[in-house]
Amino acid sequence: MLIIPAIDIMQGKVVRLEKGDFSRVSVYDLSPVEYAKKWEGEGAQFIHVVDLDGAKLGEPKNFDTIREIIKNVKVKVEVGGGIRSVDAIKKYLLIGVDRIVLSTKVIEDTAFLLNAEVKEYLNKVAVSIDIKHMESTEVITTGTGGWLQSGDALIDIPSFIQAIADAGVRYVNFSDISKDGMMKGPDPEKISNFLKVVRASTPHELYFTYAGGISSLEDIRSLKSLGKNGAAAVIVGRALYESKFSLKDAIKEVNS
Repeated sequence: MLIIPAIDIMQGKVVRLEKGDFSRVSVYDLSPVEYAKKWEGEGAQFIHVVDLDGAKLGEPKNFDTIREIIKNVKVKVEVGGGIRSVDAIKKYLLIGVDRIVLSTKVIEDTAFLLNAEVKEYLNKVAVSIDIKHMESTEVITTGTGGWLQSGDALIDIPSFIQAIADAGVRYVNFSDISKDGMMKGPDPEKISNFLKVVRASTPHELYFTYAGGISSLEDIRSLKSLGKNGAAAVIVGRALYESKFSLKDAIKEVNS
């Protein structure tokens, strides 16, 4: 299991939101570039960067800051937040982003993935599903448009996964917004049940990354224990910024 540190950017600063709420913000001391260097130095193989202003406004807003991150580290970087056009995808790939995370655009219009220009880049695309509520084992309420309430949407998971997998997507990120930034621990059973439905929806092999609520090394162990029924990677944010454990120790835990 891969441990991926998160860098969430708002107005050029590194922040964490609680439950995706823009009014509940923690701001951290170092710059995005300084944190990226820190995580690289502690052994990160991949860094997850989110343009929160972009997620809220629907277009990249911290592009220059993200470009500086790319320039200053050698590890792979994935970027999400406000990427809703072919031009935005191309713009990020040109500066060396390794993976583009799409959410709102694809949830609102899965046909976007069938665009000839988009299909060219699907090997570098992850689709992100932000779970607000699980209405049943197969239907969820997801947050879109920067997780504002007006952006809530119902998704039939089997149909949605089948559509994006058939289009050519192989990377799926998913988060539990009720846990995000709260450091109250993930819900392994909920994660396992969600992934069971997702995997049954398509014959294609998908690569899953989970985010939400990681607060301790015990949480890391609980997700690792899911084995092949769990996620292949876990995004960790606030717990690292508030020194609940080190990235080095988390990486050591999954490799032991």
